[in-house]
Amino acid sequence: MDLLRHPARAVAAAALVLAFATSARAQQPRFSLGSVREAAAWRGAGVPASSPIVALPSAPSTYALASDTLSFHPSLQYEYWDSTGHEPLSVAPVRVNYETETEWLRAPMGDNLLDHPEPWMTGHHGRSRDLGITLDYNRSDLVRYGLHFQAQRPQTMYPRIGARLEYATGRKRTLYGIQMEQPLLPTARFVLGWSAVRRTEHPELQLVDDVENSLALLLDRTDYRDYFEREGASVYLSWRVPDFSTVSLHLRQARYRSTGTSDEVVSWFNLQKPLRPNPAIDDGDAHSVLIRLERLAQRSSSSRAGLYHWIELEKAGGQLGGDFDYTRLLGDVRSVLRLTPATTLSLRGVIGSCFDGTLPIQKRFGAGGVDGLRGHQLNDFVGNQVVLGQAEYTIGMWALRGEGFESGVHAITFVDVGTAWDNPANHWDPQRQRFAGDGGFGLATSEDNIRVYVAHDLSDPDAPFVWSLRMRRPF
Repeated sequence: MDLLRHPARAVAAAALVLAFATSARAQQPRFSLGSVREAAAWRGAGVPASSPIVALPSAPSTYALASDTLSFHPSLQYEYWDSTGHEPLSVAPVRVNYETETEWLRAPMGDNLLDHPEPWMTGHHGRSRDLGITLDYNRSDLVRYGLHFQAQRPQTMYPRIGARLEYATGRKRTLYGIQMEQPLLPTARFVLGWSAVRRTEHPELQLVDDVENSLALLLDRTDYRDYFEREGASVYLSWRVPDFSTVSLHLRQARYRSTGTSDEVVSWFNLQKPLRPNPAIDDGDAHSVLIRLERLAQRSSSSRAGLYHWIELEKAGGQLGGDFDYTRLLGDVRSVLRLTPATTLSLRGVIGSCFDGTLPIQKRFGAGGVDGLRGHQLNDFVGNQVVLGQAEYTIGMWALRGEGFESGVHAITFVDVGTAWDNPANHWDPQRQRFAGDGGFGLATSEDNIRVYVAHDLSDPDAPFVWSLRMRRPF
């Protein structure tokens, strides 16, 4: 695409890169509770003794890079909540103590309209509302932009609300999503929820997020995902089981549509590379019931993380009606282990199976590419069954510690084993399959920032080496 013939698109693309680059440099400070002396001063100001105190700094508005969106956060104020969840009150500023950076790890699946309560409390420090900007660039939507709003007060009886409104310039399509959860008990472990969405979606096992995929398409003319549209609604009951998982039961109606490939994609380099077409899906309505288990893990520099997972069993069709009839299981279980202060072992296991019926194209499993089997191309293996195992060992070569972050060079070695295949009888038979195996090495600027991998198909000595540049850990 000649950028001089389309200056408006070129300017939009440049703004996209600038926004991503600016957001990537923004650092979110982590806060701790004030000292005992400061807490006493707060009590003297009239704050009830039963109220938990959360101190937040006054600061200019900043952009911050969230897990998969470019988010804008307004300036923060000093607030506290009382134990009943009443409206926060402003108090006098106090000194803020910085603590070790903490984040929550989760399998990047689902609609992502509402943050889980624990990450919300960790990342928002007493705020009950958040407004962010969403921005994505892909070969189907072109530039997709919009707003994402959340309002929640965890561990209270107040409802939790998440909403997103977007516009896809390539398809000239308005997209939306809204989700609401109402706690049924004061502990908020049992909730009743509903959601309605019209969103651009991609298969669950294609895990590259919006920011990284947008830069790959703009700079290297590479899109790591396939796209389709899902529109529908669901109601669900959810039970947060401490130290186990969040178990939920969903009734969902969805309509799937193919989205095609835009012929107006702008890339800055490798213009001679053919753009991979976005495949068509099986259009139609799906009426389904789902059982889902999701667990998150809290990660810090002192404790890398733990076990986290996403497991979903879906039954579509039959007496529920709709155009598709299948029973499908997908499980993605992960663990991050700190072996020594300088070494980390990351493990991931994926199992997917169709037990009954026929999977539509958008529900079939794929293996291969930067998300798994990194020595192969995207979706080299596709079928109604899948199994994948990955292990990645990271060594801090010379960790240099600063305030609030860890830098230095990290060496990585990894191995990926798995395949996807078709079994017409819907039998789970991995013992009869020939597994692909990939291995390789990598370097990272820190544990979750820029990473360079080189992978090789271990079963084929003549296979080429596959290089990839990642902005964060693959799992």
